[in-house]
Amino acid sequence: QVQKIQAAMKAVMKDGEHYGVIPGTQKPTLLKPGAEKLCLLFRLDPQYETTETMQGDHLTVSSRCTLYHISSGKRLGSGMGSCSTKETKYAYRIAARKCPACGKEAIIKGKEEYGGGWLCFKKKDGCGAKFKDGDAAIEGQEAGRVVNEDKADQYNTVLKMANKRSLVAAVLNVTAASDIFTQDLEDLPREDVPAPPKVVVVDN
Repeated sequence: QVQKIQAAMKAVMKDGEHYGVIPGTQKPTLLKPGAEKLCLLFRLDPQYETTETMQGDHLTVSSRCTLYHISSGKRLGSGMGSCSTKETKYAYRIAARKCPACGKEAIIKGKEEYGGGWLCFKKKDGCGAKFKDGDAAIEGQEAGRVVNEDKADQYNTVLKMANKRSLVAAVLNVTAASDIFTQDLEDLPREDVPAPPKVVVVDN
């Protein structure tokens, strides 16, 4: 099986698309497209069972992926995965100040030598409106990392992510591909929400 996987990696699997090395890990990480390739190679049929738990407006999905051999129908093994809107990248979003005039998230800080204040930056698809320092309509807005109020918009994504994680876990278990690949760390570099963007200062 290791030889088959290595042959598949050489023939049809691409670095960065089907697998990739995550900084800080020794082995390449198996990505979802790579897991699907291995399912085709070994004639595996993934079947999912999910459990959804609500805590307030937070959704947690636990997924079990069971792999069956297509030709014989024999159950070969399974893997577990979960995902939740409590994870940082779903629970929070990066907010930018909106222009009171046009509603676009294009507000930036103006240079002090040009009077300071705030500008709805046209290069960010803004309207060019200018506002004075202390304007409550601008400075009263939250900016940077804020709680995501639209968690329901993430529910389908969370379900798909839980199934993806369980699929990769099942493929690693059933094919013994752990000799080649590490566990599914595909999304770890994006787990942390980026720091709030720096204030851009431009000429008014």
